[in-house]
Amino acid sequence: MDSYLKMMKQMTDLYRQYETEMTDIAADTADFASFIEDLDESRFHRMMTGIPKLFNSAIDPLFRYKFELKDLKRLTEVDSRWVQVLEVTTNMPPHMDLTDPAQERQAFDTAELLLDLYPKEDELRAFDTHIAIEQQKHPVILHLASKLALSKMSLRSLSAPIFNSFVVAMYKEHNRIRTEAEHSAGEDFIRRKVSQLQWLFEGEIDKEWEFVFVDDGCPEKSGEIAEGIIQQESYDNVRVLYLADAIAKGLPIAKGLSSTDDSQKGGAIQYGMWSVIKEQHDNFRHIIIYTDSDLSTNIAQAGLLLLQLENKNRMCAIGTRYDSGGVYCTPAGAQGLTNYDYMMLVFRHFIRTKLLPQIGGVVDTQCGFKAFKAEALRQVIELMTNKRFSFDMELLLLTALCCGRGGNVVGKAPIVWIESNEESNFYIAQVENREQ
Repeated sequence: MDSYLKMMKQMTDLYRQYETEMTDIAADTADFASFIEDLDESRFHRMMTGIPKLFNSAIDPLFRYKFELKDLKRLTEVDSRWVQVLEVTTNMPPHMDLTDPAQERQAFDTAELLLDLYPKEDELRAFDTHIAIEQQKHPVILHLASKLALSKMSLRSLSAPIFNSFVVAMYKEHNRIRTEAEHSAGEDFIRRKVSQLQWLFEGEIDKEWEFVFVDDGCPEKSGEIAEGIIQQESYDNVRVLYLADAIAKGLPIAKGLSSTDDSQKGGAIQYGMWSVIKEQHDNFRHIIIYTDSDLSTNIAQAGLLLLQLENKNRMCAIGTRYDSGGVYCTPAGAQGLTNYDYMMLVFRHFIRTKLLPQIGGVVDTQCGFKAFKAEALRQVIELMTNKRFSFDMELLLLTALCCGRGGNVVGKAPIVWIESNEESNFYIAQVENREQ
């Protein structure tokens, strides 16, 4: 018998022995004693596995937490839905191969299963909390499926009409844009991103979307490759822009750029966002979401961001990999950050809160998955000066300064994020800097 269960049963024996001599005994103490006496080892372990989700995020102070007997009894019961989930995930690999569309399809199929098994939002969120607490025990595909199911459920709940513009910067993406058959690092990200949104928005009325890919001066002509794929697939809501055109025309969003060499992702994202807010979408709420070219963030999680923007005070919503509920995945699975990266993140956050307190408690300022209301971007986009990788913080700061309403401007949504480092411009630069 488990030593902890054994100890609790000994407590029950002592209670029975000295019941009449003790004072301050609560009215439900006898019920708890009977519960422990009847508890066998399998039900005990089932209960202990589920207990962490009772805490939610309020885990301090643990030793003053009061358990409800009804909650404990519920945790000891066999959940047939969980048994079905385990059956589906038995042969799933711990990690997820972003070059393999079959694994993504498996995530979508599992998400559909979760929506059937957990049709109520509180039940699905409880499931997501449960696997996130023990994230290393579960395959990445299951983590992603859970977030996808929550995203689709969230989208269904939103008031329409909504028009969503997705902006993606491209620089040296000539390999990841191809299929795996064409290149070992090929993620086929244009077709895959389109299919992700087709899954998310399927069956939705008055909730529309478009893609805008922006070539950031790619010497390998990622933009032209993208145009070829778009033409081949006959996509009518996907197009390509070129930052070089904005510079040549002297557009206000290109101020400070003499050539595309002066940009590093930031210039391309800003040009894409500036372009889409010039569009007319009468009677639609217009939301602009920007993300990275790679498939690290499955953008079918966008419903989680859109739900945050239902709050009228929120002008921006960010995906977060590091807050409670976020799942950071490495090639080994849902393993989280290395100790080095964790300490760097902690220190960076400390410095940011000192220097830029207006942004609020945003830990993951650099996650490439953010949504903005068009009215917010119209106020701030032409004020931006940073055209490089760290442009996110200036954008968040300007949004907080120009659109601040009671300190609730930025919403956060935990997401699943999967490393895609082989062709990453940022990761390659980081490695080169460390080696110097």
